Amino acid sequence: MSLLKRIATIGSVSGDDESVAMRKQFMIYQGMGMSMGGVLWGSLLVFFSYPYPAIIPYGYVVLTAINLYIFDRLKNFVVARNFQTIISMFLPFMLQWYLGGFAVSGGVMLWSIMAMVLSVSYQNIKASIFWLVIYLGLTAFSFWFDSYFANEFNMGVSANVSKIFQISNITAVSIILLLFFIYFVKVNDNNIIIVKQTYGKLINTEETFGRRINSEKLAALGQISAGVAHEVNTPLGAIKSSAEESTIAFHEIITKLPFILDAMSKEEKDCFIEFITTIVPTKESLTTSEERERKKNLKTELDGMGVENTRFISDRLVQVGIYQITPNLRKLAATKGFEDIVMVTYNLLNQQKNNKTIIMAVDKASRVVKALKTYLHTANNEKPESTSIRENIETVLTIYHNRLKQGITVIKQYEDVPNVEIFPDQMNQVWTNLIVNAVQAMDNKGTLTIGIKRNNNYVVVSIQDTGIGIPKDIQSKIFEPFFTTKVSGEGSGLGLDIIKKILDTHKGQISFESEEGIGTIFYVKIPIIAEK
Repeated sequence: MSLLKRIATIGSVSGDDESVAMRKQFMIYQGMGMSMGGVLWGSLLVFFSYPYPAIIPYGYVVLTAINLYIFDRLKNFVVARNFQTIISMFLPFMLQWYLGGFAVSGGVMLWSIMAMVLSVSYQNIKASIFWLVIYLGLTAFSFWFDSYFANEFNMGVSANVSKIFQISNITAVSIILLLFFIYFVKVNDNNIIIVKQTYGKLINTEETFGRRINSEKLAALGQISAGVAHEVNTPLGAIKSSAEESTIAFHEIITKLPFILDAMSKEEKDCFIEFITTIVPTKESLTTSEERERKKNLKTELDGMGVENTRFISDRLVQVGIYQITPNLRKLAATKGFEDIVMVTYNLLNQQKNNKTIIMAVDKASRVVKALKTYLHTANNEKPESTSIRENIETVLTIYHNRLKQGITVIKQYEDVPNVEIFPDQMNQVWTNLIVNAVQAMDNKGTLTIGIKRNNNYVVVSIQDTGIGIPKDIQSKIFEPFFTTKVSGEGSGLGLDIIKKILDTHKGQISFESEEGIGTIFYVKIPIIAEK
């Protein structure tokens, strides 16, 4: 178990969040997974008396080991991931060419598909599209010169051995890729467990700033628990759905694409490559009636071109954002197997969309979990910490995002200010109480404006609402313990009193301006250099 933990932390640095750590782990596991394939291929080649081609898969294993070693020493993720993707993309094609082409090698280039798909796990969408174009270019090159490789590098591989190679390729790639998807979903499912464990830790924590602060924090926790669960469950559901769709799409791509390209003429291949690498799906959102109209128009145009099964084809094209018949698509419509070409296009574009959805969902879930861990953290330090007020406030906004998005418009007016010496968990409670009070004053509908600026030796935070305002006759009482304008059971009357006492310990100040029917602004002043 300690070895697995050590492998998972190769190249890690302090400060890596969950998203960065996961992307690094995916690069490591990709290299190790394909290295297992390298050992498998090298052993098969040696077993069947082809020792010289075995240098390529064994070389991949050696290069991966060197890359991971350097990555662990230098911590340069960008260089490591690019190098790993390059060797994962090119070496399988080189082995296929050396063995004599696609049929003889059993399609060893399928390993490059895994490198292309898995690159999405640790790079951005533009980079993934770049590697897709590289893969398609190498595929086209391989098929154009397949007969040349068969003649030039004829190693006398029998048909039975080629079948063994083919079965090994498809089986190993499919299993490894499936294991990655299962791991990916499982890791993100663990985020919910982290949330539950963090809740339990808070509930069992002893009082850190008196009984009243603990009571207020537990009350806030009860209010946000359902919202946080929703914020985490939503991206996890998107990840699971996208991963399932990507698995299906990947299977259809690897089983159809090689045969589609093999059946095409050189001109048709050029047309297909140009179409798939230049098509830009439309991102506009359509209503049901608009989508129905686009499908109808496409079907009519395809019918006029003599295409069969136009209802199905138009439906698939519209689903991935292709609303018009481009010149290249018109040429491809005249080829045999046009429906298969459309399905490969559909799966490639749909996989890009799913990968983008997964990355966005992972980032969202990671932000929520990180914010929750920060919010619930109780420091044992006797001294204040140098803290960014902006990040301190953003933690609370992230936790309350589900509640705020129901009807509150949040406006942020942040200026660059220096860090301040504070107790972060105590100040979290200050922002929580003020933001919740503002939302309740607006009856969950209105505009919340949060400002951060510097005023001499203070950082000043303003929290403004568009609520009902505070009546003048009670403005002098709002900081008194147990004073509240809320109905019984809705508020304890301790929130502002706790804020004042927290700020007193920080040598800070709180003030407000309020006008009935207009709203209220609270100002919190925190010294930049703590008084001694």
